[in-house]
Amino acid sequence: MSKAEFIERIRESRTALNDAISGLTEDQMSQDLVTAEWTTRDILAHIAAWQGEATLAVERAARGEVVGPLISESVDEWNARRIAERRRLPLMDVVEEYHANYDRLLTALERWPDDSVPLGPAGWDATAELWWVTEHDGEHVEVVRAYRKRAQA
Repeated sequence: MSKAEFIERIRESRTALNDAISGLTEDQMSQDLVTAEWTTRDILAHIAAWQGEATLAVERAARGEVVGPLISESVDEWNARRIAERRRLPLMDVVEEYHANYDRLLTALERWPDDSVPLGPAGWDATAELWWVTEHDGEHVEVVRAYRKRAQA
């Protein structure tokens, strides 16, 4: 897989999620649960937070700095903390961060040389440390679609 194909997977995943949330009202995004604990707004906050961390790691690596683990606590603890921090923000701020961190991540990846992968280990494929960003948005699409079906019923 090439870098361009890697980045295209990220774009396709984002397009699917944007299509799933398109047309939801502010109340639907902020108040209605789409999972046992999260609203659509929480999902966007979660994705924005993770993409922000991934972007910082890529930017550090580009500067030649040592990049350690993205987080220093369990994934569940980290997710809960990031969601709680963003629940105090207006929905517009969460959506803005969701878009801005995505744009920053793509820019950082596009600037990266084609012949190596940020954070390694080898190619622009499923072995890459950052492979998860190619699928992350898409992992949340089905819960939003299921919510939409319930809301329309």
